[in-house]
Amino acid sequence: MVFFKFRKKPIVLTVHGFGQKRHHEMDDLAAFLSRQGYEVIQFDLYDLNNPSDADIHKWIERAEQAMKKALSKSSEVYVVGFSMGGVISSYLATIYPIKALVLVAPAFQYINLQLAKTITMKTFSSTSPSASKAPSKAQTKAFTEIVSRFKESIAHVTCPILILHGTKDEVIDPSSSHSAFKKIDHPKKCLLYLEGAPHRLLYTKEFEKPAFSIILSMLQGKLV
Repeated sequence: MVFFKFRKKPIVLTVHGFGQKRHHEMDDLAAFLSRQGYEVIQFDLYDLNNPSDADIHKWIERAEQAMKKALSKSSEVYVVGFSMGGVISSYLATIYPIKALVLVAPAFQYINLQLAKTITMKTFSSTSPSASKAPSKAQTKAFTEIVSRFKESIAHVTCPILILHGTKDEVIDPSSSHSAFKKIDHPKKCLLYLEGAPHRLLYTKEFEKPAFSIILSMLQGKLV
């Protein structure tokens, strides 16, 4: 009798940003990575149908639960965080043993409540009119608290890290990624700017292919 030992698929955990699409921001990337042999775990940080779901401790708890689920399935886990999710992902990378961290347009700049409202308006300006639900005021405030509390986690990340940011980001100033990059102590780090790309580069068709290729190269250990 012959026994075959099947290698577990590497896992990519995605952490979405603040907005209406939640984990669906990562759908195209998830489909791409699945085709490359990765198992992708997606989840929602908050419930748009519950305006009072604005406790940042519960948001972080959901992220940690997803992280633990990923680690229970494989020892080869990568994390990709977008915008606010980049800040949360940085925090996760300081306490869980992941292989590499990818941050896309991370929201490391200081964000007050007024700026958060502006970000929300810009984020929703290009979404479908039929998608009417938006985060509540309480959830918007939670967004600012998340960034304020966890933005310094980037300085304590202990795994290889890629920051990818579009030069035409209309939501988060690309210079904030440069500032964050300088705080990273880990020797294997890379900061790349995608020329002309907007904030939503993970679901803007023109920039998906180059962005996904860069992310895949990072996961394969080809960038750092």
